Parts: sequence; C-alpha cells; structure tokens
Amino acid sequence: MIRRIFLITTLLATLGACTKDFEKINVNPNTPSSVPLDYLLSQSTLYIPGSAGDPGYKAWRANFIYASTVIQQMSSVEVGFYRGTVYTYQGDLSEAYFVNSYPNSVKNLVNLITLAKADPKNVNILSMARILRVVEMAILTDLYGDVPYREAGLGFLEGIFSPKYDAQKDIYADMLKELDESIKAFNAGSYIPKTADFLYAGDLEKWKRGANSLMLRLAMRMQKVDPAAAQSWAKKAIDGGIMASNDDTFAIKFSNTGAGTNSNANSWNLGAGRGIANGNNIQWSKTFIDAMKARKDPRLTVVSALKNGDRTVARQRGIPPGTDPTVLKTLDETNLDNYSRVAPNMYLLENPFFIMTHAEARLLKAEAIERGWATGNAKAEFDAGQMAGVKQLTSYGGVIPDAEAAAYNTANPYPAAGSLDDKMNAIHTEMWLITGTTLNHIEGWSNWRRTGYPKLTPVNYPGNETNGQIPRRLRYPQGEPGINPNIQEAITRQGPDLFTTRVWWDKQ
Repeated sequence: MIRRIFLITTLLATLGACTKDFEKINVNPNTPSSVPLDYLLSQSTLYIPGSAGDPGYKAWRANFIYASTVIQQMSSVEVGFYRGTVYTYQGDLSEAYFVNSYPNSVKNLVNLITLAKADPKNVNILSMARILRVVEMAILTDLYGDVPYREAGLGFLEGIFSPKYDAQKDIYADMLKELDESIKAFNAGSYIPKTADFLYAGDLEKWKRGANSLMLRLAMRMQKVDPAAAQSWAKKAIDGGIMASNDDTFAIKFSNTGAGTNSNANSWNLGAGRGIANGNNIQWSKTFIDAMKARKDPRLTVVSALKNGDRTVARQRGIPPGTDPTVLKTLDETNLDNYSRVAPNMYLLENPFFIMTHAEARLLKAEAIERGWATGNAKAEFDAGQMAGVKQLTSYGGVIPDAEAAAYNTANPYPAAGSLDDKMNAIHTEMWLITGTTLNHIEGWSNWRRTGYPKLTPVNYPGNETNGQIPRRLRYPQGEPGINPNIQEAITRQGPDLFTTRVWWDKQ
C-alpha cells in the first residue's frame, strides 16, 4: 500500500509539473498554426472542379450525368444513372454540386478572402479569390437558382450554420460588383502568387481580361430580365477589355504531379480511372454528332472515337437521347462499341478545366453588338470566336490546320443579312458546340436556357418528371429542409423545387 501511495504521489507531482508547459507540449511541431495564403489559393482553386475525398464527385454528376445529357451533347442507355437524358431525379446525383461546394470550395474561398483582407500586400490574392468565388457561386446559382450567398461559408468565422438563401437577382448584382472591384484592385506593385496561381501564373493583365469576360457572361445572362443592367455591365466589360486570344482562356491548368492521389489533376477527367471514359455508359449524343457532321466540323475527329479508336468521320454515330436498352434493340446498330464516345486524348489528367473560353467571349461580344449594346463588327467578332473555338482544341492535343478552320467558317458563315433570330441561332449554336467540345456542359446548359439555341427536340420518356420538357434547373438536396429551414423562403420566392421551375434570369 505504501509503495502504491508513493507511486501515485510521484505521478501527480509529475503531471503537475507538466501543466506548466501543457500548450507547448501539445503542439505538433510538424503542423503549421497558420497556412500560407499561397497554399490556400491553390487548394481553393482545385476545389472548384473537385471536392475533398473524391475529386470528381460533384463535377461528374452535375456536368455529365445531368447537364451534358439534358442539352443533348452526350447521351447514355443507362437511364437509371445518367438521368438527365430522360429527365428523372435521383437525390445524390442532383444535389452533388450543392452539398460538395459549400463545405469545400465556398468555405475555403470565404476563409481565404477573410485572411487576405487583413494585409494590403495580399491584394492580388484577395482579388483572385473574390473572382474565383464568383466563378463557383455563379455555377451554383445557375444550377439551382436561389442559394446561400452572403452568409455562405461563415460557419466557423461567424457561427452562421443556417445561412440565408439569397435571391438570384441579388446574387447577380453582387457578383458583378465583386468582379468590377477585384479587377480595379489588382496591383502589379504588390505581391503576386505566380506559382500558386493555376490559371494565369500571376499574369494580372490576363486576370483582368478573364474577369471582364466573366462579367460579360453574367451581363448577357440578364438579357431577358433586366436589359438595362445587362447593357450597362456588358459595355463595362467590353470597354474594360475581354479575352484577346486563346492564351487568355479562363481555365485551371493542371500538372498531374500528385502521383497516386490526383491532387493536381482535372477532376472532370478522373472518370477515365473508373473506366467511365473507355466504357459504354456515357457517349456522344446523336444530336451532337449529327450537327458536327452536317456542319463539316473539323473538331469531330479530335473529340470523338469509336471504342476501337476509329475516328473516321463517316463511322461516328451518337446515341439518340432517351434511348434505353430496350429502345437500343430496335435501332440499326445495337452494339454500343460502335457508337462514338469522348476520345482518349480528351481525358488526360493534365488537361485544362475550362471555365470560360476566349471563343465564348468573342461570341457574346457579337451578340452585344447585334443588340446595340456595344460598337464594332458583329461578323468579325463571330468569325474570331468561331475560329478560336476550333483552334481551342489544341488544348486536347488536336491539330486542326488553319485551312480546315477556314473551310468550317465558309461552310457555316455568319448570317449578316439575316434576322436577329438567325444571328442568335448562329452565335449560340457555336456556343453549344464550343461548350460541348471543351466538356463544359454546365455552361452549355445555362447558355441554352437563356437563348433557346440550338433548337432541341425534348424526349418524353415514360416516368419523366417534366412532362416531356427539357429541365430548367437542378433540385435542391433532399435533406436541406431538415438542415437549413431558410430553404423554405427560397422555394416560396422562386417556385416549387422541381426541374421545371425556372431560375430568375431564365424567362421565355
């Protein structure tokens, strides 16, 4: 007993002595107490196309399963998974972008913005982070409509765990303001995070042109609901200077240096590792392939191949939208190996993640000119955008000679003497092709919803949830009402939580 008392007394004395250095002892010397902002900028950028744990999760579901198939750029006979082709709902597929963005990209960008504001020398990191936040929030609000915005990402910083849902009209107003202020705040005399910047490697002039182009996109999105504001912001963007070449394209560049982890790889392309890209479960749509063949589009042999690698134009064929295994048996070709799929060069992990191309910016400027919102030659802008869209595929290893690009322009000229509808059809059919060939289907869907071009024929698959109409948005997460009651105000304001409810800027 005496021995036990002695041992306990000695132990207590030792513990008492340890408490003097408790904080010092319990700090891991290998774990930094604060993370350099450069690292936060890189991480936040990578979280836009990806997410923690499964980098391809959110983008694959929103971009390929729904957006690509909804607007008939891609198709699949696996209608129980690629539900966008037949307009049906599955919660984890529809909600993926929402539930992954807020705890990852949005939270990290809000944190980075807060930290960067603390020191004026970080003004360039701050501007980059504010622009990237606009990129992510624009995707979110365009996919779902009213979403948490001003209070989003403030759980740790301000204890706001049930953020208010902002009206899309107010979100757009603030995003445009954020772009304008960020562009003006860039300062070549302050610190520039060249290595941490995965978009422009610290080139502030390219950042300005990229942000102005994003401003033009958002401005044109408001064309039907607030034409005065749309015109004002479009003019500001164009006057400020939009992208001037494909070198200015707003895209995340990857090195794929994270061997085994894909920590710096294109998350849209991670499907190749799962056998998706080389399988038969998502392939090009008949609508898309037929359009490219009819237009003699030289991009076809870059983006499309049969399973055996054959890229011969005459042998390319797409899957008709709404085709399930039963319907497939009634078609002339029943072997999916003989239907076109995205060519292997399109799925390299180091390929860029396109947010907005130079081609899109020039085409939007052509539209602004035709609407009387900007000065210039609409045909010249269209031709430049069309050529840029074709040449952009060098990013995917495609070599398209200038003569082939010029022949494409000759075969698909701008209808300068046509009606406004003719011109909008020409501009936005090119936009549909560009977003499809750069795998940016989310943007393709948003632009199609605003313009209605090209004209697509809906499918009316048994059990679809839209009465045979092409969906106008994604539905909110099923569990959101139990987590954040503020969603009810958004539904009351926006309309029922359905595929057919239109977001603010999507008017007929």
